[in-house]
Amino acid sequence: MVDDPALVAPLPTRYAGLLAAPAEAPVASPQARWWERYDDPVLSALIERALRKSYTLRSRFASIRRAEALRREASAARWPTVNAQLAVSRNRSVGFFGANVADRVDLSVPIAYEVDLFARFASEAHAREDELRATALVMESAAISLSAEVAEAWYDVVTARARVRALEVQRETNATYLALVKLRYRRGLGEAVDVRQQEQQVEGTLARLAEARGRLFSAGQQLAILLGDTAIARAGRSDAPRDPPVAESAPDAAEGDGLPELGAPPAAGVPADLVASRPDVRAARHRIEAADRRIGSLLAEQLPSLRVEFLPGWQWFQTDARSQAPDGSSVGIPPAQGFVWAGSATMNVPLFDGLAALARTNAQRARLDEQIENFAALLLDALMEVEGALVLERRERERLAHLEAQARAADSALEASRARYRAGLSDFLPVLTALQSAQSTELQILDSKRQVLSQRIQLHRALGGGWAADLQAPEPTRVRGERS
Repeated sequence: MVDDPALVAPLPTRYAGLLAAPAEAPVASPQARWWERYDDPVLSALIERALRKSYTLRSRFASIRRAEALRREASAARWPTVNAQLAVSRNRSVGFFGANVADRVDLSVPIAYEVDLFARFASEAHAREDELRATALVMESAAISLSAEVAEAWYDVVTARARVRALEVQRETNATYLALVKLRYRRGLGEAVDVRQQEQQVEGTLARLAEARGRLFSAGQQLAILLGDTAIARAGRSDAPRDPPVAESAPDAAEGDGLPELGAPPAAGVPADLVASRPDVRAARHRIEAADRRIGSLLAEQLPSLRVEFLPGWQWFQTDARSQAPDGSSVGIPPAQGFVWAGSATMNVPLFDGLAALARTNAQRARLDEQIENFAALLLDALMEVEGALVLERRERERLAHLEAQARAADSALEASRARYRAGLSDFLPVLTALQSAQSTELQILDSKRQVLSQRIQLHRALGGGWAADLQAPEPTRVRGERS
């Protein structure tokens, strides 16, 4: 129904974030499994595991099974209903000539069929089919979001681990400087205030280190939840390890920050492509079609209907009553049996229902309008998500370049101020200022790299893709003690 997205939402011809995109041309399609481009086997294993184990995703597959059952139920209304009935009875009655006992057996196969004159049942069946497709697409959208969430959680672990390692190195550096300042103070070459200032620097580093270790633990918890890992229950126990087990898989900061090198961004295409590439947008379109078909079904309810019934069967009857023969004697009545049938056709013409049918139709029309508005809002949100990821990644890259330049300048300033301090040409304050700047910039660079990666991950999520359609439905989770 909504073949042209511009009918409900005006779309630009290109993304604003591509106006000043990097010179490197995009090479990847959003249809592919985007995480494989990161050359990170741990990330790939975690996402694959989450796609199999996530309880949230399992619930989406259960929703698909439910939608499939409802579709079959709606389709069944277009077929005749056939039943088998068996009735056995015995009747005893009393008359002028004594008691009479009669036995009766009725076997019948009632067949009923309502002719779908105005496609009422067909419209409802097609509506259920659209809802089934929408539900499957919601599952795909959930899988895409889950892959992005796992990647974000994993690189939160990696970044937290790198931050801990960086702060441990800074702690050692600050302790070395503190020992140097104390030595010069004991020799009468420094001031007590220099010692106190450096002690503050050491304690501040220890405080940040404790916070970083807490972040590492929380990041590991979040990742464990996404993976459906029951080991997360240990988090509140006193014998729980300091860091979650998954954190131990993070690359060591001594070998780098562990964050992947990003290549060219995925091919974003044009905004109108989101109608086909985003499963949630496609699901919204199917919901519109389902709502529109239900209007047709409700209108058909207000038109005449024809119901045909056919009742074939077999009867057996026996009584102990006796009849009088021509010679005046009394003889028994033999059992009676045979094939019987009945047929009927009923035409029902609605005349007046207090305008209830009209109210239901108007409510469904409002539901259709609601779905159209939701589609337009969702499409614009998708557009903003893609543009936001493109622009914010570009701006964060600019910030990262400035931070790296600042880090080089801070290192030079630290080296120069340290040389002057050792030569007795200045006090410790310039060294402390340069040290604080260098260490702060180091952590900011790590956070900035993480932000660049986050924007890239969100770009993959915002572009959608069709890879989730190939996921296999997992076995339902069984309640403990439940029989299979």
